[in-house]
Amino acid sequence: MSTKLEQAFDNYIKNYDLNNVKIKWKYYHSYKVKELMKELSYRLDLTEKETEVAEVIGLLHDIGRFEQIRLTNSFSDIKNGIDHADESCVYLFDQGHIKDFYDDEDYYEIIKDAIKNHNKLAIDDKVTGKNLLFSKMIRDMDKVDIYRVLSEKYSYEYDKDDATKEVLDSFNNEKSIDTKLLKTRTDRVYSFLAFIYDINFKESFNIFKENNCVDKVFPIIKAKENSKQELEQLINKIKKYIDKKIETI
Repeated sequence: MSTKLEQAFDNYIKNYDLNNVKIKWKYYHSYKVKELMKELSYRLDLTEKETEVAEVIGLLHDIGRFEQIRLTNSFSDIKNGIDHADESCVYLFDQGHIKDFYDDEDYYEIIKDAIKNHNKLAIDDKVTGKNLLFSKMIRDMDKVDIYRVLSEKYSYEYDKDDATKEVLDSFNNEKSIDTKLLKTRTDRVYSFLAFIYDINFKESFNIFKENNCVDKVFPIIKAKENSKQELEQLINKIKKYIDKKIETI
């Protein structure tokens, strides 16, 4: 990949304080997702040009996060009323800064659709073709690295009796969980475990498994004494689901 993209990104980051741990996390996450998008492109047998575009999407998908953190010192779109994917698109496309990072205008709509849809509960039905392909790719690889971030930076509590009905219904129906439904700490455990229900490619499941995503987050979930067995069963269910998808997709 041309160094222009990385040089432009690093120049952009100079506007922010890398001593702020949240900025630092997001900076590293952006590069990790870029590399994951490159790896997935190889596995999907994409062209050199398509791989280049995938890397652009990976590095820039969260660019709206940095201003969000500067203004609010938080990652919460709901609390802040800032959709970071939409803000990324405003900066890159409405304000025209995409040209600072990447020259090929033929791929701007693909990049915009992928970034705009990477954090939504589901991809907009109007997104089709190559736009849909890259939208699915970034959603998958973003989740892989989010598991790493969770395992390194966070801890959670699990109480089998503390999940709300709407969250459990979504999880048991093997659906992604709307963040607006999250009310308890246990709800949050279900929400990130449900990531696997929105993985799109066999190759993504393989990357997910190779990165030990589930094993990474299991230790950060502290189950109450009456819920330890249920948590172990839940984790085993997730692992079996992944194996099944790898075998059947």
